[in-house]
Amino acid sequence: TYIIQEGRFQYVNPKFAEVFGYAQDEIISSRSVPDLIAEDDRAMVAEQIRKRIEGELDAIHYTFRGMTKNQKAIDVEVYGSRTSYRGRPAVIGTLLDVTERIRSEVLLKQTEEKYRSIFENAMEGIFQSTPEGQTIEANPALAKMLGFRSAPELKRALTDVKHQLYVRPKHRAEFLNLLEQRGVVYGFQCEFFKKNKSVILVSMNARAVRDRRGATLYYEGTVEDITEKKKAEDALRRLNEFNQAIIHNAPVAVFTLDKKGVITSVNPALADLSGLGAQAEKKLIGFNWLRNPYSVQCGLAEHIKKGLKGEAFQLWDFPFVNYRGDRDLFLEFQGVPLKGKDGAVEGLLCIIKETTERLKTRAKLLQEAQISAIGRLAAGIAHELNNPLATLVAHSELAGNCLESWQGQVDQPSAMKELKDYLKIIEFQAFRCKNVVNEILELPWKEGFEITRVDLNRLLENILECIAIKGKIVKELKPALPPVKGDASALRQVLVNLLNNAVDAVEGRARATIWIRTRVKGSHVQVEIEDNGLGIPEAIREKIYEPFFTTKESKKGVGLGLSLCLDFLSHMQGTIKAKSKPGRGTTFLVTLPAA
Repeated sequence: TYIIQEGRFQYVNPKFAEVFGYAQDEIISSRSVPDLIAEDDRAMVAEQIRKRIEGELDAIHYTFRGMTKNQKAIDVEVYGSRTSYRGRPAVIGTLLDVTERIRSEVLLKQTEEKYRSIFENAMEGIFQSTPEGQTIEANPALAKMLGFRSAPELKRALTDVKHQLYVRPKHRAEFLNLLEQRGVVYGFQCEFFKKNKSVILVSMNARAVRDRRGATLYYEGTVEDITEKKKAEDALRRLNEFNQAIIHNAPVAVFTLDKKGVITSVNPALADLSGLGAQAEKKLIGFNWLRNPYSVQCGLAEHIKKGLKGEAFQLWDFPFVNYRGDRDLFLEFQGVPLKGKDGAVEGLLCIIKETTERLKTRAKLLQEAQISAIGRLAAGIAHELNNPLATLVAHSELAGNCLESWQGQVDQPSAMKELKDYLKIIEFQAFRCKNVVNEILELPWKEGFEITRVDLNRLLENILECIAIKGKIVKELKPALPPVKGDASALRQVLVNLLNNAVDAVEGRARATIWIRTRVKGSHVQVEIEDNGLGIPEAIREKIYEPFFTTKESKKGVGLGLSLCLDFLSHMQGTIKAKSKPGRGTTFLVTLPAA
């Protein structure tokens, strides 16, 4: 309580003094009214006091910012009226410290504004509705979701949500029953009508708001449109089911590994291949292939490690040791890294197929082909040797007869010349027999081809270092040429034969030149050897691959080179083609599958 007269306090009670941090007599004796008012509010307070003193207002209620003894600002609320003190006009009133109340009001207002902003700008729909189905409150997101222009329009339109909003009204009853039983419901899914009667799928989280007696006042919660999300989930589920069906019914063994190399899934084909049958999942899932001594021993673990680092790989006819220790097994093994959305490797998809029987069949076919080739070769050898041997025998007899006719005759020049001719023929035919035998001995006989990755550029460079070539060599080798699948020894024989043919073709030619080119064509690698020799006449071009067919002198070959080239390349799934124009040279093109 206070009394103010002529700008000074005539009386303050103890509580007033306590609010401002002074003693009562200290305020009365030494403090004027402005001393207890914040500077910005002094004019306003002085005007309020004047109005009451002069009788413009009998009583007034207002707040202002006060200033305590230690210069701390406080909020005070005053109730004042006009009075008379000692015969002169004065103001009497009460004062309350409302600092904490105003601070709470400001905080509450800020909080309300904050949550109103969240309510207005939330991406999800927010609602309040009565148990009877009347919409109390809705935010703009809910209005937009349901096809209304604004939240007020929605509130005016939806007065019975059970029948106006729910596609199946029974879902409203189920929703309310859950809320009454539990008080809170999460992820309740149902279908809503939009304003235009189209249907959306929603998910709701809500709670029941009750009074002190437990009676439900209203429900409030959030609504999320999950129509597109559900479609995407259904599409993903169908895709997963489809992929699982493909893997489950695949004729090849399929399994997956996690980042640590542990098997996470297997298909029935793997169960059959492993011989574990119905026990496959139980025994294989959780099995670590990187720590398996058999996969480490055969080198498969190293390939799997590379796959888990993001490097896809494929192995053909890979020798494998199974859990029983069987060694005579061969697999075709493909590893495909499984990556997440961020591109990080999350596992490895492994596809395997046993190729043991295929390899045995291939070896058997190769053996049969070799036996057939040996048969053809033997017939050719018999034919090629019989002719010179018959000539040798005949001319040996003629030479013997010639010597017998010399008996008793010292000077027979014509007879000597005849004898020399017979001996030259014998020498010529003997060299033919020798060359046939030498070419047979030089053949790379073996029990089949050892298919590996062969660097053709390097092989060509090595061959060129060993062959004496008179003339110009032009090399056009493609950098970073992919390796090919083939037998290195057989490929060397093929290329040596073709280069020797080119060397023979340009012998004695002016500006003799041999071009050697490598290139990539699709999934194959090609080697082209071109010369500017005499070329091959068109009449005999189709015969050049026949055994023992040759256009060379007898001392340079018997015609087995190109026949063997064709045979070797066919076993390596390769081809050889020749292009030639008489007088302009010949080009041989070898094509092999890239590794």
